[in-house]
Amino acid sequence: MGAHIRCVAVDDHPAVRQGLALLLAGAGDIDLVEAVGRGEPAMEAIAEHDPDVAIVDIRLPGVDGLALVRWIAEQAPQVRTVVYSAYGDRGLLCDAIGAGVRGYVMKGSPPEDLIRAVRTVVAGDAFVDPSLSPTLLMSDGRPGETLSEREREILQLLAEGLHTEEVAGRISLSAGTVKNDLGRAIKKLEAGGRVQAVAIALRRALIA
Repeated sequence: MGAHIRCVAVDDHPAVRQGLALLLAGAGDIDLVEAVGRGEPAMEAIAEHDPDVAIVDIRLPGVDGLALVRWIAEQAPQVRTVVYSAYGDRGLLCDAIGAGVRGYVMKGSPPEDLIRAVRTVVAGDAFVDPSLSPTLLMSDGRPGETLSEREREILQLLAEGLHTEEVAGRISLSAGTVKNDLGRAIKKLEAGGRVQAVAIALRRALIA
């Protein structure tokens, strides 16, 4: 058997942390090196242990799950992140994917799904809970084409009737930055322009 997969788990509920410890211990090839209840100590644990995977609850006190995911993507990009959450709405899932998660598992799903997600992301693939739409991890079936949180925000504001300069003022960015982000969103959606990009995003429920 190869080297064990090393994990750090972050959940503010002690019972969940205990359950994760038992679940991962029973997997045979996964070691839970530390389990913590908040985002700040999670950063310290990740810096100390350099795990293969971070299992993160999306709702955390202090530094929330999305902020922690972004921190991992920037400071420890070698660590794959799996969100383990009771929340599965489309907006939250898209935000998590935009922040850099590689897996998303619902707490109400069979325990084996979390084990499978950990193994899948370590192998370099993405995993989404079977109860959620797999298309939310990709655009038109291609990994890596998901809109970022900022791109979605820009399209949302355009859908509300704002012009580029007004969008820039609303989110405190330069008009040039907004145009660049919009251009990336248009390319990802394979749209002919901003109007079509907004229409596609609305149709796919990427924006409201």
